[in-house]
Amino acid sequence: MLDLPLEYALIKFEDPRPSGKIVPELLDLAERGIVRFVDIVCMQKEADGSTRTVELNELDPEAYAMFVPIGEHISGLFTSGDLERAASRLPENSAAMLILWENLWVAGLRKAVVDAGGELVERVQIAPEVLEAFEQGLAEE
Repeated sequence: MLDLPLEYALIKFEDPRPSGKIVPELLDLAERGIVRFVDIVCMQKEADGSTRTVELNELDPEAYAMFVPIGEHISGLFTSGDLERAASRLPENSAAMLILWENLWVAGLRKAVVDAGGELVERVQIAPEVLEAFEQGLAEE
């Protein structure tokens, strides 16, 4: 059951054959119980603009082996529309990973808030670019 906040990220790689160097960090986040990965899709956008998506179980055996510890929980929630939107944001001759995760770290905080009679009114993630623009504006004043 998904009852904690979900987030997604589209990570672009300039090399159309990414190295997999981020996989250990993904595994660490899952093993420490910080997140639970709900869906992970690899994508490649060719020079002609065509896109190929690859689910984890479609990876070559060596690449798949890297994901096995987190792959057992993958649910496959991305729709074809989600994948098309993600692909439209990629340049030709690139690769990407589309990741959807559940923030497990929120569970304890949520319980503490409820136990204290509180209620979450709003939760927003602020992009680093917004903070940089804010800081630059302050510096110019």
